[in-house]
Amino acid sequence: MNILENLAFTEERPSVCPIQRTDKTNYFAIGLLHDQILKKHTANVPSLLTVLKGEVEFFINGETLHLKEFDTFEIPVMVEHEVKGVQEKNIFTIVQEK
Repeated sequence: MNILENLAFTEERPSVCPIQRTDKTNYFAIGLLHDQILKKHTANVPSLLTVLKGEVEFFINGETLHLKEFDTFEIPVMVEHEVKGVQEKNIFTIVQEK
């Protein structure tokens, strides 16, 4: 499967592409256009974000983290956060433990 080919970038909302789901993990990709926002939410399980393409701003605990291609970030459980796309097209993956 090609992640880029399976993400349908639209202005209306972030694009999500499931990659793999098992009884232990959930692995998916998210695509954001320039200035598109994945609204505030919390992760209820340990999650690892990896930027594959572009750059994102990750807002958490009053801080802004600038994550670029191939950067990773462990998202803390139950801490509200938000993600914004910086480049024209931005893709990151999330791996969640169940």
